[in-house]
Amino acid sequence: MSETEKRTPISVYLTPKAAMTLADFNRGSGYGSVSRTVEEIILAFDSIYRTIETLKQQIPSFINQQLSDAQKLQFFLSLATTLMNVENAVSRLQPATVKEVGE
Repeated sequence: MSETEKRTPISVYLTPKAAMTLADFNRGSGYGSVSRTVEEIILAFDSIYRTIETLKQQIPSFINQQLSDAQKLQFFLSLATTLMNVENAVSRLQPATVKEVGE
């Protein structure tokens, strides 16, 4: 493992509700360790946060003007891409309760 790939140990204290939620996601995601699930949650949050912030910057320019059909299409394609990016970010994270309901 290279120097940049080394893991950083961090201690956190969770409320009972947060601990149950994390355990649920850990079971549902199938990761062998809670730390891997936490890492995926953090990375997914970061990706979603950045995607939404980018979208928030673009929306006012579309709202404050009369849009042609081509611009409307561009906006909705951008919105669809954003939603797909969010889906990709959370695709490996699924709580066990969701899987149990779907089975």
